[in-house]
Amino acid sequence: MKIPRFTSSIWKYKNYLMLLFLMLFVVIVVLSSTLERKYDLKLGEVSTYTIKAPRETLDRISTEQRVKIAREEVSAQFNHVKEVRYDVLDKLSNLFKELYELKNYSSIATVIFDELNQKYGIALDAAGYRKILALDTESMTNYERLLTDIINKIYELKIEEGNLSDIENVNFFYDSEKTEQKREEAVKNISPVIIKKDQIIISAGEVVTENHISILDSLGLLKTSNVNWKLNISIISLILFTFLIEYLYYKKYRKECISNTNYLNVIMIIKLIIIILVRVISDQYIYIVPFALGPLAITALIDNKVSLMTNLMTLVLIAIIIKFNIVVVFIGLFDVILGGLFLKRIRNRMHFIKLSVWFGLTNVIVLMTVSFIIANVKSITFIDIILSFFSGILSSILVAGILPIFENLFNIVTSMKLLELINPEHPLLRKLVVEAPGTYNHSLMVANLSEAASDAIGANSLLTRVSAYYHDIGKTGRPYFFKENQVGNKNPHDRIDPLTSANIIFSHVKYGLQLAREYGLPKFVEHAIEGHHANTLVKYFYIMAKKNAEDPDLIKEKDFRYGGELPRTKEVTILMFADSVEAAVRSLSDPTQENIRNTIENIVNDKISDGQLKNSPISFRDIEIIKQSFEKTLKGIYHERIEYPKEDDINGKSKGKGLDTNGY
Repeated sequence: MKIPRFTSSIWKYKNYLMLLFLMLFVVIVVLSSTLERKYDLKLGEVSTYTIKAPRETLDRISTEQRVKIAREEVSAQFNHVKEVRYDVLDKLSNLFKELYELKNYSSIATVIFDELNQKYGIALDAAGYRKILALDTESMTNYERLLTDIINKIYELKIEEGNLSDIENVNFFYDSEKTEQKREEAVKNISPVIIKKDQIIISAGEVVTENHISILDSLGLLKTSNVNWKLNISIISLILFTFLIEYLYYKKYRKECISNTNYLNVIMIIKLIIIILVRVISDQYIYIVPFALGPLAITALIDNKVSLMTNLMTLVLIAIIIKFNIVVVFIGLFDVILGGLFLKRIRNRMHFIKLSVWFGLTNVIVLMTVSFIIANVKSITFIDIILSFFSGILSSILVAGILPIFENLFNIVTSMKLLELINPEHPLLRKLVVEAPGTYNHSLMVANLSEAASDAIGANSLLTRVSAYYHDIGKTGRPYFFKENQVGNKNPHDRIDPLTSANIIFSHVKYGLQLAREYGLPKFVEHAIEGHHANTLVKYFYIMAKKNAEDPDLIKEKDFRYGGELPRTKEVTILMFADSVEAAVRSLSDPTQENIRNTIENIVNDKISDGQLKNSPISFRDIEIIKQSFEKTLKGIYHERIEYPKEDDINGKSKGKGLDTNGY
C-alpha cells in the first residue's frame, strides 16, 4: 500500500515538480553556454590551434611585468639631515682647540694622537698631527678656516647613505617607508593588461609560452584548468535572482500566475524554448533567433504585462548565453517592449502576419542603428539584415504553431480561441440553431446581458459571451421540454409528474457537459454549463409536487435541486444572474421599467439568500453594477413602442387603435 500512496502524493504535486524540473533545465542550459572547449597545450610546444578569448580576462604575467618595471623606475627616497654639517663643524672646532693646547708641549706621545682620532672619528697619522702643530698660530687658524670652508662646500652636496664615499658622515638618509609609498603610487597608475573578448590569445604555429598558459588557464580553456566556481556561482545566482523578481511581481500584480501552476509552467516552457534556440543557433546566424517568440506567445496566452516582466528577465539569461552581445541584447529588448507594451490582446491568428512584419522591421532598424552607434556597422552584412527581418516572421510562425498545443495541454484559453468559439459556424452552435432555435435566441439574449455586465465590472466579457452561447447546449437533447422551444399551447410536462419533469430539466446540464467534452470545449465552458444553475431549486415543479401530493411533507426539496457546482468565477456568476433574469423578464406580461427592475432585484436577492454565491469572488459593489447594467440593457430591448395607425384610420374611416406589429 505504501507505493500507491507515495505515487499518489507525487502525482498530486506533478505540476510543481514539472515547474521545478523546468527551472533546473533553464539553469543547466544557461550554464552550458559558459562551458568552453578544453585544449591540451604544454609549455614550449607549437600550438596547432588559433584560440580566441571567450570573454575578457586579466593578462597576469604582462601586468606583473608592468608593475615590476614601474617599481624599479621609482628611485630610492632620502631625507636631508642638516644637523650633520653642524656636528662635523663642531668636531672640527673642538679638535683645533685641543691642538692649540698641545702646541704648548714640546713632546707629545703618539698615543695622544690615537685618542684624538678615536674621539673625533678621523684617521690622521702622527706625522700629520706634527705638521699641523709645527705651524704658527696664524697659519693654524687659516688652516682651520680652510677646512671649515671645505666642509661647508661638501655638505652642500647630497651625501647619500649607501653610496660609495670616503665621507662617513652622510647628510641624506635612505627612507624605506617613503620609497615604498612612491612605488605603490606608481603601481596604482599602471593599467592592467586586459585580454579582450574575441582577441586572439595564441595563433596556430606559435610556440606556447608561460604567458599563453597563464591566460588560457585563467579562462579555464586548458584541460588542466580547475572549474571556475566563481563564474558558475555568479551565473546561478543571477538566474535565481531573475526567478525571484518574477515571483515577486506575480505575487503582487498577477496572483493568478502563482495560484495557477499551468501559467507558471507555460511561462517556464516558453522561456526554455527561447534560450535553447539562442543556445543552439551559432553566432554566425544569431540574428535569425526568434526573439519575439516570448512576447507574442505570453501576450496571447496570458497578457501583455506578464509578458513584459517575464521576457525582460529572459533577456538577462539570453545576454549571458550570447556573451552580452550588445546588438543582440538591444534587438531582444525592443522586441520585448513592442510585445509587452503595445500589444494589449491578440484577437485572431491573422494578426500574427501583421505583427511579424512589424517585429521584422524593428529588428532591422535596431540592428543598423545600434551597430552604427558602436562603430560596428562595417561588420553587418546584407545576410544579417535579411536574417533579422525574418526573425520576426519566424517568431509569428512558431507562435501560431505552438499556441494550440499550449491551449490544449494546459487548458489555457486565448482570445483567438474564444473568437473561434463564437463563430456561428461552430458545429455545436449550428446544432443549437437547428434543434433548439428558441434556446439559441435565449442564449444570444443572455450573452448580450452578460457581456455588458462583465464589461461594467471589469470581468472577461469575451469569455462571458462564449459561456452564454454554450451554457444551454444540453437542451438539444430534449428541446421541446423547454418553454422557449415549445410551439403553441402544448406542453409535454402537463402529461408527466413534477419529479420526472424536474429530472428531465436537470438532464440538460448532464447532457450539456457530455457535449462539451465530446466537442472539446474548454473547461470554463463546462463550469458555465454546470455553474449557471449550481444547486438552485426548480421551484415550479417543487411547488406542483407538494400541491399534488397527498402528504406534502414527503416531498423533499433536495430532489428538486440541481446538483451542480457553485459559481467560482465572476463570469459564471454573471451568467447565472443573466440566465434567470432573461427568462423571467421575457415572461412578463407588462415589461415596464419598474417591473424589470423589481424582477432583477428579486432574482439576485433570491440567489444570494439561497447561498448560490458562497464560492464566487464577486463583491456586493459588483452586484449593484450588474443589476444596473441588466436594467439598462433590458430597457433597450423592452422599450415603449408607438402604435401605428391602420390605413382606415388614416383615411378617417375608423378610430380604432392598431396593433404593434413591427415597432422600433
